Amino acid sequence: MAAGSMKLIENRGDHLFVEYDGLIGPAELMGLMEEVARVCSDKNCKKILADLRNAEGPLNILDRFNLGVVAADMFRGVNQIAIVFRKDETNLFAETVAVNRGLPSKITHDMDEATRWLGLE
Repeated sequence: MAAGSMKLIENRGDHLFVEYDGLIGPAELMGLMEEVARVCSDKNCKKILADLRNAEGPLNILDRFNLGVVAADMFRGVNQIAIVFRKDETNLFAETVAVNRGLPSKITHDMDEATRWLGLE
């Protein structure tokens, strides 16, 4: 993790909240996803809200595809996952890949949209 970066994984009862502002390359995201999956399994979490708006670095199209494939497998048993990402980096590709593989996912730049989609209002 980059110096000065912050990571929070917190069980909030009705969902697992994740906040991360470090480097967001494929290796870093894979490590974060593995940690979140472990916590989800331990706490029997069915909904995840991840705030990655302050994460650093872009993801290319192949990274997004691979992360969507791995997430669908890694988060099997999770009912919904919403990821809030920077507006300039938000597109539906990773979301579509994950959804097509059975993981109900939402990737957006809007925290309110994410919480509504998860039913956390």
